[in-house]
Amino acid sequence: MTESPPNPPPDQQATRQGQVPGQDQATRQGQVPGQGQVTGHGRQLTPHDHPDAVFAQSFGSQAARYDRVRPSYPAAALDLVLAGPAGEGPIERILDIGAGTGKLTAALLDRAAEVVAVEPDPLMLAVLADRLPQVRALPGSAERIPLPDGSVDAIVAGQAFHWFQRPDADYELARVLRPGGVIGLLWNLPDRSVEWVPKLYSASRKHEFPGDQQFDALDRELFTELQQASVPSEHLLPGPDGLRDLVHTWSWVITRSQAERDAIDDRIRILISQYAELQAPVVAFRQRTEVLWQHRR
Repeated sequence: MTESPPNPPPDQQATRQGQVPGQDQATRQGQVPGQGQVTGHGRQLTPHDHPDAVFAQSFGSQAARYDRVRPSYPAAALDLVLAGPAGEGPIERILDIGAGTGKLTAALLDRAAEVVAVEPDPLMLAVLADRLPQVRALPGSAERIPLPDGSVDAIVAGQAFHWFQRPDADYELARVLRPGGVIGLLWNLPDRSVEWVPKLYSASRKHEFPGDQQFDALDRELFTELQQASVPSEHLLPGPDGLRDLVHTWSWVITRSQAERDAIDDRIRILISQYAELQAPVVAFRQRTEVLWQHRR
């Protein structure tokens, strides 16, 4: 899953109420969900629940390209979540929720004895399973995770949290995370100080710059105070074709008509012609990795 996340959120408060449902609720028993996205209360999601559902479900059609050109995550960003105090006990099992094709999953392999990846899109999950056969790859969503209660020491979500249905996801994440366990939310965001970057997003007809959204912290009755940090990073793309491919993994581009995508390509070609650095064999896409983390109470 993917893209646009938060500016660092404002002072957090307990905006979500309620307790994690008990183990006697069948919809919270970690059963593998069906093809449709289902809430933790067993109700099928509709466009009314999530107006952006069409965008969230678009990535599978570009799964191979997504895996080829999307960035990974810097070790320093993962250190903030996983190398600090982890509450009670070591981190032995990590869950990557909304794992996509495994861009973040691959970076977790030397961080724990077991990595579990959960992803709702079967086409994305197939790429992950093929690329990372050592990972336990399961169909599921943040609202319905096919794992037992308290069974993971850490949860991470890369480019995914903004797609989650809340508060259902808060409760479900709390259900599978052991007390004292950590959850980390990560986003790779473009460096808008680079002159051509805002022009690239404009060419793709993105009207809201990635990172302009804000999200509440996870339920403060279930999780500790939010912590956050920003890690500078750089994503190296294979020349101008790699840059164009990257644009075609953005949901607001994937979901446009062929004619509109062709027009976007034309605008990107013009932009590339205006900057020598975009014509190089390797294009450096400067970014920052925004990291937010909390611990389970």
